[in-house]
Amino acid sequence: MSRYYYHPEIDQSAVLTLSCEESLHLKANRIQPGTEILLSDGLGNMYSGIFKGFVSKKAQVEVVKKVKNEVRDYQLWLWQPLLKNWSRMDWVIEKLVEIGVTGIGIFYSERCIPERVSSIKEERWRKIIIEASKQSGRIYFPVFKVIINFNDFLAQCRSNNMDTIIGDFNASDSIWNYLKNHSCFSSLQIIIGPEGDFSKDEKEQLQSLPNSQFLKFSKQILRSETASLYASMVSMASLELKRESCY
Repeated sequence: MSRYYYHPEIDQSAVLTLSCEESLHLKANRIQPGTEILLSDGLGNMYSGIFKGFVSKKAQVEVVKKVKNEVRDYQLWLWQPLLKNWSRMDWVIEKLVEIGVTGIGIFYSERCIPERVSSIKEERWRKIIIEASKQSGRIYFPVFKVIINFNDFLAQCRSNNMDTIIGDFNASDSIWNYLKNHSCFSSLQIIIGPEGDFSKDEKEQLQSLPNSQFLKFSKQILRSETASLYASMVSMASLELKRESCY
């Protein structure tokens, strides 16, 4: 897919002003006025447009027409507890986007570090999601949430109305058996344990989630961010292999 530029609100026949970041990308690509480019709103829509030039260092683009609409026929959420290493958080969010999950949630638990996520850090993660989506050719960006309160996190899991897998190294059943026995799933959320595991009370609360199971991911003990990538990758692989026969 050719590189596209992002704008959250695209109206056909309108002239859009791209953000500073997108304008810099367009300038770096040496796009000349009059050139046709692609635009996406991150909601599954792709448009063609004509680059008109710069006004106050921001690119002006005239929208021509919609050229693609992507319908999402599955939901795969990954819930990642906050890590103590910020660079690892950046990395795992980027890779989850590339893998293809439709939702990324960051949550706190008892054994997470007490430091709170600033609005600046949250905005950085949203920019990482946009850039990773563009690099991987995604025009339907994943939903992103940061939830501070554990009870609010549980409420969000319930409202998602999905089957739920909770990673547990000591579980008797595996994610492989689950995926084999649920070959036509269309919605799934995966909850990863924090560094140091969930507390006893948290496990009891998680067990109360509807359609939830504690499952083992691997014979090896995985770091929290590795477990996120492992579980999302095998789930996406299973989904892609079996989706055609189910739909």
